[in-house]
Amino acid sequence: MIHSLIAAVTPGPNFDQFNPLIIDNSPKAAQFATPGGIITEVLAYAFPIAGMILFVMILWAGFEMLAGATSSKSKEAGQQRITAAVIGFMLLFVSYWLTRLVGLVFGIQIFTY
Repeated sequence: MIHSLIAAVTPGPNFDQFNPLIIDNSPKAAQFATPGGIITEVLAYAFPIAGMILFVMILWAGFEMLAGATSSKSKEAGQQRITAAVIGFMLLFVSYWLTRLVGLVFGIQIFTY
């Protein structure tokens, strides 16, 4: 009982004064103050960038296969590149839905869009 009274009277340490991101009290600074906020911001850009890389890889593989249609070695390299791009897309798809599922299970908002 005495411990609960002491805990109620003395506040815990406040380290916000040492956080350089909270100086201006903007919403973006408050978001970057937590690891979850940083992860949310990174994931908002990571998935679209990974999708663009996937698109470029598929285009590159297609051109490689067309340019080397007479050479079986070039065709195989293009096929391997497309296979790698499709596997990357599957990993991207699964990771996106796993992050959505983790957000739903733990009740946190990972994506803000």
